[in-house]
Amino acid sequence: MVRRLLAGGLGRAVIILGIAFFAVYAIVALVLARTGLANAEGIAAGIMGYLFIMAVVGLWLAERRRHTRPGPVAEEFLMNNGDVRDMIGAPVRVNIPSPPPAVTGPGQVSVDCFITGPDGSGEAMVVLARLGRGYQVLGADLDIAGVRRSVAA
Repeated sequence: MVRRLLAGGLGRAVIILGIAFFAVYAIVALVLARTGLANAEGIAAGIMGYLFIMAVVGLWLAERRRHTRPGPVAEEFLMNNGDVRDMIGAPVRVNIPSPPPAVTGPGQVSVDCFITGPDGSGEAMVVLARLGRGYQVLGADLDIAGVRRSVAA
């Protein structure tokens, strides 16, 4: 669920999380206000604010951890790339049979993937560079039904 929430980026995930927390806050505040509890809205706001901050920190840590492994970065690139969607349709499903090990220093790594969509399937080789603590996609070579295509990041 976290991976799906982060598919649109961390900013989008925080906005969706904020909307959800505000809706829950409104319900909790209404219920507490009807009980006659003094400062019910303030108590609910404090609790929901604290939980929201903890959830955002959790999402940030999950996003940071996800970008320190080459497999998830390659998967996200293929799933969100317009050229891949044009060739095999959307939604794109990515299967990485043997994830490559994370590299400790600067360098390049290739990730071999099987991709499927409603209009076809094929193979992709994504080339990533390790910069700092995370990976950045340099490009990918696609082979779908015998048609080869190079995709730049």
